[in-house]
Amino acid sequence: MKRVIALLAIVLCCSTVYGQLLWKVSGGDCYKPSYLFGTIHLETGEYVDSVPGLSHAIDEVDAIYGEILSDSLLSQDVAMKMVKDATAPADSTIDKLLTKEEYNLVDSVVRNYLLGLIGLDKLKMLKPAMVSTQLSVLQMQKYFPEILNADNLLDIAIQKRGIAAGKHVDGLETVASQMKALFGSPLAEQARDLVDFCRKDKEFAVYSKYLCDAYHAQDLKAIEAIVLNKDMGMDEEKMERLSYARNRKWMDKITMTLPVQSVLIAVGAAHLVGEQGLIELLKAKGYTVEPVK
Repeated sequence: MKRVIALLAIVLCCSTVYGQLLWKVSGGDCYKPSYLFGTIHLETGEYVDSVPGLSHAIDEVDAIYGEILSDSLLSQDVAMKMVKDATAPADSTIDKLLTKEEYNLVDSVVRNYLLGLIGLDKLKMLKPAMVSTQLSVLQMQKYFPEILNADNLLDIAIQKRGIAAGKHVDGLETVASQMKALFGSPLAEQARDLVDFCRKDKEFAVYSKYLCDAYHAQDLKAIEAIVLNKDMGMDEEKMERLSYARNRKWMDKITMTLPVQSVLIAVGAAHLVGEQGLIELLKAKGYTVEPVK
């Protein structure tokens, strides 16, 4: 718990008016000003109206890019591929990756979050990273009570507004490439992360609350402190795989788009922070990136 207290101190020190979720991109070879917005994937669509300038940015731009095109999730082929990518090989299910003690620990945490209705025996065919992801969602649900309405999540709502306004809407990556980033690491590593998550369940619950509070305060600097915290956030390897490597690939598409149309880029807030976050990568390309006031 000492790590959590230290994290809170970091967040309080970093919470300043610098924090901002919506950024204006201009200069360089921009056709017109574009925008960069940091989402949190479990927030609801109503949050659009809580961010100063976001509705105006949606109306103003020619196109909207999310991490993936949400409509692609409606494809049956894509859904089947997602299930396949989230399922472990028969010889590497969770019960084969964990010791008996570790299995019992994870099982107890799963049963706690699912009110004893489902145990790990019903989930052991999933890759450990998928189980970790589902536990994280259940953990954060208490801070985002409306997330069960999957059709009205923030990222999807922004794309729907764009489609309704007749704008071009697209994704920066495919579902397949996103699944590879999320669930493509070695299964033994995923298993270690799952066990670590369950051992630190209470600490991660507090961590989740800090992250949600920072997002609702629209404080990107505090979000950065939380995400990059070595004890409770992402280490360098995970940040590289889940954020930085994807950012660099996205920049190819972004820099091809900015000279020909204005665009709102709405991606997870963690993709905005750090030395290889989208804000710094755009600045390095000669663009002016400034918070929308």
